[in-house]
Amino acid sequence: MSDVTVRRITPAEMAEASRIVGLAFALNPSNLAIAGGNQDKAARIMENAALTLKLSNSASHVLVAEREGRLAGVLKAAQWPHCQMTVGEKIKSIPSQVRTMGLGLPRALKVIGGRAKHEPKKPHWHIGPIAVHPEQQGYGIGSALLAAFLDDVDQQRVPAFLQADVDRNVVLYERFGFRVVSQEAILGINTSFMWRDAR
Repeated sequence: MSDVTVRRITPAEMAEASRIVGLAFALNPSNLAIAGGNQDKAARIMENAALTLKLSNSASHVLVAEREGRLAGVLKAAQWPHCQMTVGEKIKSIPSQVRTMGLGLPRALKVIGGRAKHEPKKPHWHIGPIAVHPEQQGYGIGSALLAAFLDDVDQQRVPAFLQADVDRNVVLYERFGFRVVSQEAILGINTSFMWRDAR
């Protein structure tokens, strides 16, 4: 991890960071379910969501990781109660989401609604997405991003929450002190909701 640099994102990097999120989540089981199994569409959906909703949100805290002089990963977090979209944000996002998701929109709403009900109703940082460019995976970039962010969280003495629908990610997050507090199958995909106590 010594060749990985983690820092705050700059406005000029939003598009590239969003592209990385799309590529990293193209094979994510929930995104594939939303996209009807179409990998390219799953990537476009996540890239659009990252650009229009997640990374550009004023409540978002976004870190990027650089490796060998280029962006390799991104982590987004938001502090409760700003971790879920407001009604106004949802309404504003409808045209963009309809264009991107098309017939997948009802499935996306089911995923969003299913996950939102597991959001703790107490102070915490909600982490996600954590994305690493597929060509850069296996170099400790996701771990470097998470470690850097959790160092800040620990200084604040605030708990953290995230969700995972890939088993190897659950194992990774457990190494950082997260534990599964609930699970739900959404669109047939088992999703683990994970909590990390304040330190």
